Amino acid sequence: MRRTKILATVGPASDSPAMLRALLRAGVDAFRVNLAHGTSGEHRQVVRRLRQIAARSSREIAVVADVPGPKIRLGALASPPLILRTGQRWTLDRDPGPGGPERVGVELPRLAGVARVGDPVLLGDGSVELRVRSAGPRGIETVVAHGGPVSSHAGLFLPRAHLRTEVLARSDRELASAVLDEGVDFLALSFVRDAADVRKARAWVARQGVGAGPGLIAKIERAEAMEGIDAILGESDGIMVARGDLGIELPLERLALEQKRLVRRANLAGRFAIVATQMLLSMVSSPRPSRAEATDVANAVLDGADAVMLSEESAVGRFPVEAVRWLARIAEATEPTFDPRPMREARLAAGREGPEQSVAAAAVQLAEAVAARAVVTPTHSGRTARLVSAFHPSCPVVALSRDGAVRRRLALVGGVLAHPAPHRSDLPGLTLAANRLLGRLPLGAPGPAVLTAGYPVEGRPTNLLTLLGPSGPPPPSRERPRRAVRERRARAPVA
Repeated sequence: MRRTKILATVGPASDSPAMLRALLRAGVDAFRVNLAHGTSGEHRQVVRRLRQIAARSSREIAVVADVPGPKIRLGALASPPLILRTGQRWTLDRDPGPGGPERVGVELPRLAGVARVGDPVLLGDGSVELRVRSAGPRGIETVVAHGGPVSSHAGLFLPRAHLRTEVLARSDRELASAVLDEGVDFLALSFVRDAADVRKARAWVARQGVGAGPGLIAKIERAEAMEGIDAILGESDGIMVARGDLGIELPLERLALEQKRLVRRANLAGRFAIVATQMLLSMVSSPRPSRAEATDVANAVLDGADAVMLSEESAVGRFPVEAVRWLARIAEATEPTFDPRPMREARLAAGREGPEQSVAAAAVQLAEAVAARAVVTPTHSGRTARLVSAFHPSCPVVALSRDGAVRRRLALVGGVLAHPAPHRSDLPGLTLAANRLLGRLPLGAPGPAVLTAGYPVEGRPTNLLTLLGPSGPPPPSRERPRRAVRERRARAPVA
């Protein structure tokens, strides 16, 4: 079974029911809805469509709503794309009218207050660079240092400026509210700066009256977030290494190293990590990835990422199904070469999760020793399954939960298969249900499985570890033989 999960962005190329079903069959585990594009009504319809298709497919699919966040953008251009020439002067002002060769509007009024003469201004993916000549109430005068094409509403970055903006501004809250009503599984928070941003977002979600609410994914795309990554991980359910904007904020030559560090910190903290942006970008127009892209995906798997994400490839590309298949093929080919031992040793040395982490480690150790086909764990919140997954067992983790929201959230956790829990919560009932389920799953050759649970199962911390046989009913409880002995003694003749 493939351990690395696939997160695909829904867009014009993939939002039809037929295409969504095809993407599921190709290997998608979760879908991303980008709230930066479209209306709230359209976002609602997409989430409903995803729910219906997942139900008909009997799949536990996570839906991630990506909140745009406080990104500075250019205004509209009269004739996009606009080609800026090196040495050309270009003004950034507050005029909402369409821009052209001499000027363009900018959405953030405070921009002029933080720009300084000589500061770089990067546009889009950073390939176009401006330099500030002057800044004042009427706008920012710049000169083009490196020219190129610019599109309407392109992102604008001032690497040397420190802008204090809300991670969930009013417009973001309005967009998020619509999809919260539809029961999305995760909110992805853009441009997180520190742990306080995540806490504020979680407090806002709690005030919306949506029960436990969605999980929170911190998108790491600001340099300042790198400094407080451990605290951010402590407040979030997972992180996304958003390499597009992060690659502009950081020196590009360090991006691969920082990706490895972020994924490792997430692994150590027991949080899932998604690697995103331009994984297979050439497949927007080509049916095959480039060799560099195939290598990039393989390196994300070798870093220990739980999931890899498609953006343009599945949202607007010509070959979304083929892109998913290539991600799956590369991950399946790479995963057998991943060495989990350094991560296991580092997690045990950190000792952050207490006794439950020790039980999870023991479960994985036993599974490796007996070549188990699965580690089975019942879970109320998904925490136990995440703890076991963080040790990267070579076999799948089968998580049993009665909570559909918990099962869907586990769709982004590497190596986890989530299924409904049995109605009987005692050990014999759990063992019987686990053996029946394992018999139906495509886990390869029959063999033993490891069961880790709380004893007695209902509501207890994980404190039990046992080995399940390859098939058959659970071993009889001790009460049955004792009762049989008493019955035989009652029927025996008295001497």
